[in-house]
Amino acid sequence: MSRTGSSLIELIIAIVVMGIAIMSLPLVLSQSQNSNALALQQEAILATKTKLGYLLSYDWDANSYDANASLARVLDTTGLGGADNAFDVNVTTDIRRAGHVNADKRRRLWDVGHSKRAPLNESAGLNDIDDFHGVDENMSITSEDMDFMFNITLRPSVAYLQDSLSGGNYNDANISFNFDATNDQNLSNQSNIKMITVSTIDTASGGDYVNITLRAFASNIGQNKLAKREW
Repeated sequence: MSRTGSSLIELIIAIVVMGIAIMSLPLVLSQSQNSNALALQQEAILATKTKLGYLLSYDWDANSYDANASLARVLDTTGLGGADNAFDVNVTTDIRRAGHVNADKRRRLWDVGHSKRAPLNESAGLNDIDDFHGVDENMSITSEDMDFMFNITLRPSVAYLQDSLSGGNYNDANISFNFDATNDQNLSNQSNIKMITVSTIDTASGGDYVNITLRAFASNIGQNKLAKREW
């Protein structure tokens, strides 16, 4: 008569293996949660980039679009010192900005005698980039297995950047211009460069998991009129 069974050593080995497996469970779960958090952070970055691109699709200013010509015009802006901005110097009779090519269908200001300005007081509604300043957007990002969720806030802000020259003048063939994204002005001071910033944080932790800031720049350059065949 024979009997089968486990020896004491085999039992101890089995207990040790089970103990190791149980002890590793919290680490596995934590790593899984961290992976989900990283994936959701990438989704938050994508949402911020999408928001930034969405804002850039709007007109540079409410007065940019010329409905009669079906294109965006270069605007006459007020310089940071209150005077006309030097970038808006008219060099030809049809009000083309200094540096623009004097040819048909090219960028220019508005028609002769009607230099349209970028308004300081914005109209109601969301019809240009400035109107999104301080307008928050809230959204939720959830993992597929629903074990992790971010409630995030996307906060756009818009400011003007200095556009004065550091050397030369606007009629020279070569000019110097220092781009400084830290020297931003509020919306009461105008230039020809707008800086759009979108900051995103997770509202639950106050930004512990998600704290993203992306920036883009939009210039008062209008657009070329597309050439087309006329019959």
